[in-house]
Amino acid sequence: MDVISLVVMLFVLFFLSNVGSFIFEKMRLPGMMGEIVFGILAANIVIAGLGGWNLLDQIGITVQTPTSPGSEGYNVLMLFSELGVIFLLFTVGLETRVSDLFKVGRPAIFAAILGIAVPFSLGFIFMGLTGGDTMSSLFIATALITTSAGVAAHVLKSLKMSNTTEGKIILGAAIISEIITLVILAVMSGLAGGDTSPSGVVTIVFKSLLFVVLALVVCIYIMPKIHDSINRHRGREHPDWTMLFVGVGVCFALAIAADQIGLSVIIGAYFAGMMFADNAEEWHLIKEIEPLKEFFMTFFFISVGIRVVLSDLASTEVIAFAVGISAIAILAKYLACSIGAKAGDRSLDRRSMNIIGWGMVPKAEVVMVIATIGVMSGALESVTFSCVVIMAIAATTVSHFMVERGFRKKYGDAGADASA
Repeated sequence: MDVISLVVMLFVLFFLSNVGSFIFEKMRLPGMMGEIVFGILAANIVIAGLGGWNLLDQIGITVQTPTSPGSEGYNVLMLFSELGVIFLLFTVGLETRVSDLFKVGRPAIFAAILGIAVPFSLGFIFMGLTGGDTMSSLFIATALITTSAGVAAHVLKSLKMSNTTEGKIILGAAIISEIITLVILAVMSGLAGGDTSPSGVVTIVFKSLLFVVLALVVCIYIMPKIHDSINRHRGREHPDWTMLFVGVGVCFALAIAADQIGLSVIIGAYFAGMMFADNAEEWHLIKEIEPLKEFFMTFFFISVGIRVVLSDLASTEVIAFAVGISAIAILAKYLACSIGAKAGDRSLDRRSMNIIGWGMVPKAEVVMVIATIGVMSGALESVTFSCVVIMAIAATTVSHFMVERGFRKKYGDAGADASA
């Protein structure tokens, strides 16, 4: 494959993916879900082909799929995809302020913990009943407990409901849930590629917890001093100095460190973002990293689409499995989080419980990362991966419409003014 063919391939995929994002945003759905849906369509029609026809073949470009790797196009796509995951998790970390964790109240804590315990347990049991082994069961159970803080924040912002009692509980619980999920994922990624003996499990758990604790210590005690030092240096000698290169450098460094101790690189990227989160707005980091993230993340979602083979979903058993994990991801998460919030604050009425429960259901970027790690490590089969992607799309779509409906029923159409 020559350079021009490679550029054409990337352009076609990038264009189609962004068309999906645009259409979904017009439908008031998260753009990233449109990228995933169009990534699936692009992968199955543009790359892999359905019925023996695909678009790239028509213009003389061949891109092999994960079942037959080796082409330059495939290798470049996967490289861009891996960079996309790193920048994606770094950005998620940038939006997770450690200072916000100290403001989280009892309803958010209870909703997060119960919203993890119930879906995880049910998911593990469901996988056992359907013949899954221990590793695949753990990966699926981990995928089912995720809550996309980014999607939740997007929905609340679009509805002008971020400052409502329900909005604050959802965001607080989503942050807690995201951190706990990534700690579990750190352990899972270590086990998937390492020693699964009792001593090996203990070692991986210890490494994961130590990595997280050290990262939080840096966030709380060291970063404020670094912040003051950097600002003094910038103001006196380099007032226009951008923090982008410092942030990306730390992101890569922690990603390498995580990989060296047997954890996933995304764990390092996430906690690198958290280190800068409290000062990200002041240093314009989110604004500056956004173009990098958006560009490379597109190819991550395309890579997700390549692994979703639509013909695999034609089986009745596969559809039943997808429906089963979707039911757990949606209903178990909704019920557990709404009950957890009520346990933390008895004054919450039924409408508030419904809003919080549905607000904790969306799944997007992190669940895709979990599923990708699972399939690349061999813990998940490609068919199971496809079912997880379908589950994530279903959960996010249902959550969006139910949260909007819940807020409209409680506050009417007055938006934030009604919640003041």
